[in-house]
Amino acid sequence: MPNDPLKIALHFLKFRPRSVFEVRQKLKTKRIPDKEIKRVIGTLKKNQLLDDQKFAKMWVVSRNNLKPSGAYVLKMELRKLGIADDDIAEALKEQDEEELARRALEMKARYRNASFQKKAAFLQRRGFKTSVIYKILKN
Repeated sequence: MPNDPLKIALHFLKFRPRSVFEVRQKLKTKRIPDKEIKRVIGTLKKNQLLDDQKFAKMWVVSRNNLKPSGAYVLKMELRKLGIADDDIAEALKEQDEEELARRALEMKARYRNASFQKKAAFLQRRGFKTSVIYKILKN
């Protein structure tokens, strides 16, 4: 079968880890029947190639290395990727918001000498809580 759903899914997973939702959507675009999609996802989970909890944790770590963000933004991104709320909560559990907010400001040179308002607006866009923003900008 030239359109083997398992091969399609494995090829899709080759580039970066994916959520179950992403794999399901990809297979749907290839007009794979739901029964087959369920079978393929089951196989991938059984072989530990698909795990939403591990995916969410990996997403948070890699995202914060490249572009430190607050829990709100990360939660929205993970929801778009079809991750369950419990898995999102687990992935965000150990996030140090203050440290990430400081890093976000340090990484953006244009905000080093910016006004309080500009720094606060930047951090708010990155999804940090108001309490965290005020705490780090007051010091």
